[in-house]
Amino acid sequence: MKITCTQENLARALAIVGHSVATRATLPVLSNILITAKNGRIKLTSTDLEIGVSTWVGGQVENEGALTVPARLLVDFVTNNKDPKIDLVAKETTLNLKSDHFEANIKGIDALEFPAIPEVKDQNLIQIKAKDFVEAAKQTLIAPATDDTRPVLAGVLFSFKDSSLKMVATDSYRLAEKKLLLEKKVEPAEVIIPAGSLNEVLRIIGSAPLSDIAVSINENQVLFVVGDTQIVSRLIEGSFPAYEQIIPQAPKTAITVDTEEMIGVVRMAALFAKESANNIKLEFQKGRLLAKSVSAQIGDNISTMPAEVSGPELEIAFNAKYLLDFLSAVGEKNVRIGITDRFSAGILKPGKATDYIYIIMPLRVEE
Repeated sequence: MKITCTQENLARALAIVGHSVATRATLPVLSNILITAKNGRIKLTSTDLEIGVSTWVGGQVENEGALTVPARLLVDFVTNNKDPKIDLVAKETTLNLKSDHFEANIKGIDALEFPAIPEVKDQNLIQIKAKDFVEAAKQTLIAPATDDTRPVLAGVLFSFKDSSLKMVATDSYRLAEKKLLLEKKVEPAEVIIPAGSLNEVLRIIGSAPLSDIAVSINENQVLFVVGDTQIVSRLIEGSFPAYEQIIPQAPKTAITVDTEEMIGVVRMAALFAKESANNIKLEFQKGRLLAKSVSAQIGDNISTMPAEVSGPELEIAFNAKYLLDFLSAVGEKNVRIGITDRFSAGILKPGKATDYIYIIMPLRVEE
């Protein structure tokens, strides 16, 4: 293999695939990046066996071939090399890199030992506007479980129907649901995508020009296409919880508050709630919201802000972090909160929007 790339193009491509390299690899080759030169194109690939990322990089191919090399060393060499072009030549299992001022030989592993990335056919690709997808992913990724005790809760449900996509995540204490409209009708499908894989897609979208992305699904893998990059991830097996029944239908108390003001109030209350598992009390009165927190060690706090409150006055306790996660992701000037009583789940919505809801379970209120 003999290829030439600009330092800029190679560094950009390595930044895309380098993040998906296995950090604690059981197989040494999983710590490597596969470089493939074929049919006049150069492809870089990495995998941790859960997600595989491939991207094409512009350059000149003089001789075809393939070799895997340690990702960390390759990334560091290219990133710190400010010469305009870099020649890469594979000699057996050693990669020679040479530019105007630098030359290095990096020992690699034969490309045949690199795991095959499962192929997902790019037929029937579902097109989604990147801006809409990014917003939806950020608003749902606040809710999945952070452990694998129940694997289905560590992912995000993608439910395709007609010309819409519904993304849902829950850790059983809170739930986020976001609806997207698609340009074309699609076949009905429901899959659960690991939260880590979705975060990786978000990262890659952030490093590419904002344009439509494409999604394709088969029995146990999902393919995301972002420009010249493909991300293949395994799917989580199992059934997502039937969550619709917990969504409050007719809350008795309705509250509208300024988003930024509430962020400040909740953050202040959270300072005194660290010892009580972030437990803060919200008291809704006519025309105002009170946030209370108590710490046996450091003291207590009461914060007040204006609020439009209709319905019975009440007090309810929530996890401050869960509230802040929603308020930080909502992206609207105002938020609406609906509560039936202190024992029932609260429903939070952004402004006048109807495509996003956030359900949060109450905590126990001490008398």
